[in-house]
Amino acid sequence: MTAFDPSNRTSTTPTAVEGPHGPIRLKWHKLRTELAEAPFKRSNLALGWRLGASLEIDILAAAEGRFAVLHDPTLGPSTTGNGRVPRMPIASMRGLFHRDAGGAPDPDAPVLSLAELVAPLRSLPRAPSANLQLDLKLLEGHTLPDSAVADVAAAVAGLSDAIVVGSHHLNEARRLVAALPGARLGYDPMLAVSRQPALRDPERLLRHMERHRTGVSLAYLRFDAIVAAETRGFPLVARLLDLGIETDAWTVNPGPAISDGILRTLMEAKVRQVTTDAPRDIFRQMQSR
Repeated sequence: MTAFDPSNRTSTTPTAVEGPHGPIRLKWHKLRTELAEAPFKRSNLALGWRLGASLEIDILAAAEGRFAVLHDPTLGPSTTGNGRVPRMPIASMRGLFHRDAGGAPDPDAPVLSLAELVAPLRSLPRAPSANLQLDLKLLEGHTLPDSAVADVAAAVAGLSDAIVVGSHHLNEARRLVAALPGARLGYDPMLAVSRQPALRDPERLLRHMERHRTGVSLAYLRFDAIVAAETRGFPLVARLLDLGIETDAWTVNPGPAISDGILRTLMEAKVRQVTTDAPRDIFRQMQSR
């Protein structure tokens, strides 16, 4: 856990906060350390790797079956490019940059393949707790070509013990994990919840997780779903822990939606990780609890 010390950037980018049931990791969503900055900054990846942070990037298969580090299936307006990613080869994205919250392109955040982004990690010191979540994005009705599975395996070769593959699309995430010795599997059931409103009942959601739990070590749950379960008196997060599944609460950012009471509920519910674009601010707010 990184202490909060305003004297320099390294020590003011926390990786965890102490909770009532032990440390709670602060996962840097899209590698962000500040809410307004561009996603997928190379310097933040290197910093978090050195500090032992939980880090997250989104991956999306381009036309040739290789993965690009992108959140959306279209390049615009979040990058300086245009076009649909699944129809474009990665080479055509050279020279593009991700934009910050003000729309300015960030030269520290080029649009890169997964292999290009993670390559420097092999020569950087890694803190033992550092891990990198690959958040698999997949278009509706699509499956991954074998070339995409091979691309991930080659891109993170030698790093797979630090990799977590997470997705709404559990079967395809399983394929990636099977190709990465030592990698962990995470499942986000919230897409299933949106399609099956009955799963909004926390007991039914738990049963859904039980049916799909093979190999799953992390559950990614929207923070308000956790709060709703706790408010109803159903300890969903604790029950998942009984199954050997830790819970990540997403996405927890400063603002009117995140009150002190909500943070207190998440901490007392035994979440093990919080996804945030603003780890410094959330650290301060959670620490004060």
